[in-house]
Amino acid sequence: VGGNALHVHGFGTEAFIYGGNFNGGKGSDGDDGLSIYALNAGKVHIYSGSFQGDIEVGDSSIVAFYGCFMKNASKVTGVFVDETNLDINVRLRNGGSVELISVSEQECETAPSASPTNFPTLSPQPTALRPNSGDKNGISLRFIFAAITCMHFIVGALL
Repeated sequence: VGGNALHVHGFGTEAFIYGGNFNGGKGSDGDDGLSIYALNAGKVHIYSGSFQGDIEVGDSSIVAFYGCFMKNASKVTGVFVDETNLDINVRLRNGGSVELISVSEQECETAPSASPTNFPTLSPQPTALRPNSGDKNGISLRFIFAAITCMHFIVGALL
């Protein structure tokens, strides 16, 4: 059996991959190793990289791909923000899952999908939060409440 390139194991364990080559080892009996093996609620965030060997996600673990990706059965294909292509087999077992996450730096021809739609779509660009907490007049209710509370204590101290 070939060795695994990256093993992420256990609740609270996270790996962030921003590039690199992850090559599962070659087994003498044809049983090659995995490029990534996540289990027991481990989480892997993949932003870029090259992967030789399947990915296995098991026991409530999550592998998240950031970019423009589609999943069809066990195959995940697409492109990362840095234009690195991905075409890999992902094996799921015992509640393991794959997340396909679009990013604002990249416009996708197709929205991330767990099944093909046969219709090209554009991924929506994420919207930024408004600095005034959504109040159109630019003043927040928290500020008004704080001002009234301060006035109450000042008046109470003067009496």
